[in-house]
Amino acid sequence: MLTSKKIILTILLSILLFLFTLNSINEGVYSFINPFFYLYYGITVILLFSTAGLLLSAAAVFLSFAAGIFFLIYSGADAFNGYFNHAFLGIFFIFIILIQFFVFLAIPFLFSFLISKGYTIAKSIYIPVLTIFIAFYSIAAIYIYNHGINLIGSVDFFSVLLTKKLVHTYARMGMTYFTTAKMQALISKTLKVILLLLPSILIIFSWMSIWICFVFLKKISRKTNLFFYGLKENLTLWRSSDYFLLLPIAGIIISIFSVGIFKFIGYNIILLASSVYLIQGLTIVSYFFGKFNINVFLRILGYAVIFVFSNPIIIFIILTGIFDMWFNFRKIDTNKKEV
Repeated sequence: MLTSKKIILTILLSILLFLFTLNSINEGVYSFINPFFYLYYGITVILLFSTAGLLLSAAAVFLSFAAGIFFLIYSGADAFNGYFNHAFLGIFFIFIILIQFFVFLAIPFLFSFLISKGYTIAKSIYIPVLTIFIAFYSIAAIYIYNHGINLIGSVDFFSVLLTKKLVHTYARMGMTYFTTAKMQALISKTLKVILLLLPSILIIFSWMSIWICFVFLKKISRKTNLFFYGLKENLTLWRSSDYFLLLPIAGIIISIFSVGIFKFIGYNIILLASSVYLIQGLTIVSYFFGKFNINVFLRILGYAVIFVFSNPIIIFIILTGIFDMWFNFRKIDTNKKEV
C-alpha cells in the first residue's frame, strides 16, 4: 500500500529519472563511457521499484524517458554533438536512444523485478545484462557486416575525433604538455585500445554498477524492507561457478592464436571475466573484515587503499578470486543450497 511518504518519494525519483534522461540523451554516445550514469540510474530505478512496486515504477520509468525525449526534441536536439554529427532522428540517433533506454533503465528495472521474484543477485544481474547486450551486439555485428563497414577505419576515426576533443580541453585548462604531438599520438593510441575494449567495458560498467547499487541500498535500508532482505543471501559468501574459469581460459587461447583485431575478442573476454573475479575477491576481503570485526573506518580505509594503489593490489584481488576455486578461503560448503 502506498503511503503519502512513498508517493512523495516516487514523484521525486521520477523527477530524477527525467533529469538523468535529459543529461544522458544530451551526452549521446559519451554517456556510455561515464560510469556515474550507470550508478545514478541504477540507484534511482532500484529504489523506485522497491518503493512503488512493479506497475507504478514501470510507468514512471517509461514516462520519465518519454518526457525527456519530447523535451529535448523540441528544444534544439539537432545541435547535440554527442552523436558524431549523424542525422537527427536518423538510424544512428534512434539506435543510441534505444540502447540508453535498455542499458540505463531496462536493466536495473528487470534486475529489480527478478529480485522481487526471489532470484539470487547473480542471476538477477546476468540474465538482463547478457540478454540485452547480446541482442545489441548481434544487431551491431549484422549491421556492420551487411554494410561492409571498415571497423579499423571507424576506430581510427573515432579515436582521432576524441583526441581532438581531449586536446582542446587540455588547452583550455592550460595543460600544454598534453597538447604536444608526442602526447597526442599516445592519447590517440590509448583511445584506440579503449574503443576496441569497449564491448566488455560497457558490460562491466552495467553489471558492476547494479551490484554496487544493490549492496549500497541494502546497507542503508531498514531490516524490515522485504525487497532487500527477503532473500536470505549472504553476499560475502558469493562465489562464481567453477565452470566460469573456462571463460578466461578461452579468452587467453583466442588472444594468443588470433591475429589483428581478432585478438581483442580474447582481450574483451579476459577483461570481462576479470571483473567477475574482482568482485569475488572483494567479497573474500569483506568476509574477513567481518570475521575479524574490523571497524567501519578501517574497512573504508582498506577499500580506499585497494583502489588508490589499483594496479598491483587489484591484480592480487582478482587472482585471489580465481584461486578461491581451489583453496576455498572462506571454507564455503558448496553443497549448501543458499550458497
